[in-house]
Amino acid sequence: MDQHLDTHKLRIVQLEKLKELQNQQKNLKELQAELEKINAKIKSNERLSLEDTKFIGDLGWLTALSVTIASIAASL
Repeated sequence: MDQHLDTHKLRIVQLEKLKELQNQQKNLKELQAELEKINAKIKSNERLSLEDTKFIGDLGWLTALSVTIASIAASL
């Protein structure tokens, strides 16, 4: 019976991790879309907004986020 409970708990944890991964992937897609918009502005020599430059400044954080997503995926 303990093994059944342990297996059940493990499955719950896996499902939670999968849900977290899916949420992070959704966030990452939104961030990638924003980056593509900024790249398009740069290619067409448009002026970047303050929000655009803040986003670019946060790219280090985005890199850490993608590493986290990869770690979660690897643990599944």
